[in-house]
Amino acid sequence: MSIYSQLLRRTVLPYLLSREDQASALLHFSALQKSQFWSTEKLREDQLKRLQKLLKDSYDNTTYYRTIMDERGLTPDSFQSLDDLKKLPVLTRDITFDRQEQFFSKKFNKKFLQEFTSGGTTGQHAILFREQESFNIKLAMAWRHENWMGKSLCDKIGHVWPAAMDINDNEPFRTRFKNRYLDRRVIYNAGALDNASLNFINQDLLKFDPEYLKVFPSALFGYTEFCIENKLEHPKYKSILSTGEPLSATQRKLFEQTYDCEVFDMYGSREVGNTSSECPAHSGMHIAMETSLVEFVKDNKEVAGGTEGEMLITDLTNFAFPLIRYAINDYGIPMKESCTCGRGLVRMDKALGRLSDNIYKPDGSKILGHVLGIAITFEGPTIGQTQVIQKSLTEFEVKITNKPEPTKEVLEFIEREMKLLIGQSINIKIEVVDEIPKEKSGKTRFIKCEIDGK
Repeated sequence: MSIYSQLLRRTVLPYLLSREDQASALLHFSALQKSQFWSTEKLREDQLKRLQKLLKDSYDNTTYYRTIMDERGLTPDSFQSLDDLKKLPVLTRDITFDRQEQFFSKKFNKKFLQEFTSGGTTGQHAILFREQESFNIKLAMAWRHENWMGKSLCDKIGHVWPAAMDINDNEPFRTRFKNRYLDRRVIYNAGALDNASLNFINQDLLKFDPEYLKVFPSALFGYTEFCIENKLEHPKYKSILSTGEPLSATQRKLFEQTYDCEVFDMYGSREVGNTSSECPAHSGMHIAMETSLVEFVKDNKEVAGGTEGEMLITDLTNFAFPLIRYAINDYGIPMKESCTCGRGLVRMDKALGRLSDNIYKPDGSKILGHVLGIAITFEGPTIGQTQVIQKSLTEFEVKITNKPEPTKEVLEFIEREMKLLIGQSINIKIEVVDEIPKEKSGKTRFIKCEIDGK
């Protein structure tokens, strides 16, 4: 940590956090730095206590969990082990979408809760909520995972990001100054892989000169290819943290060779925050057991270590709008062996999901599939699950599920947004279907590019 970072951490950071009701994040961070080295047995005991507290609170204060438990003859006392959680049904995005009011805890005033949208880019997003303290704990966990790649609080970090909803181009000067010089965290929109956007990112990164990067791998991959092709300089990074989508071996190798630094993989989501991350041993990803209980299942049965299973995540921090056994629509591989780093946190091999190809414009230039997903599923009317198939540079097929039944407004919105983003000359065929076909792996691909050679 630089002297300036230390000064900011001791003086400015506590003030900024206090202004935004986030002061407790520092206390949580200190606790998480210690608990990561507890034994696995102690962490599981702590996890069970947190789960039991959450289940009792959810039973006492939410309509959904009271109803679900009563229907099954369960009470909070029915859960005496982590394995007992399987007595509850899987929670899907559809349920939170259809029965939203039943999830609110009567202990909280909805007016003061944070509202956010469920993750992924395949449609059927649900509006979810959390209390401030849950956010503060997740912020502390994000700091811990960044700390594993060597970053201390207030060290400079650049985000190479395709998620436009995280970027406000109209921020006032005071906010931009705070982000750049006090928080020392700048987000770059790398969703559009055009020369002007990528050149701007390169020039500003050289000015900002961050020590660390936090990236969507597909966004950094496109930016890196551009820099190599144009022989552009780049700052000297100490390490890179990849998140938001699976990190491929090809991407990791390119980043390590180009930037001559370590690359760390992390799995997280908008619903439950940072769930797992690589430590410096780079042997799987440690699960954040203090904040998340992760199950790996097939047909609601736990899979063996080394076997791929659907991930069900219970958020142990959110009492205002509980998410218990939430199907995140991703898959992972649990690991049984302990890590050489000394942390007692259990591990997973990797997370699989959120599959999305690039999209090509009529002129042959490309944009990240995530950008289109964000444009049509986060920012417009409510739509069902969606899949976009690119047949040629100008021909597209769109499949959209009939729950909810798409209105004329929805169909017009999809066509308008696609043409604004890709080009007015494209042709779009929209088909309403019962469900989106899955890949052989069991996962759903949002963008499928079927252009030969692309």
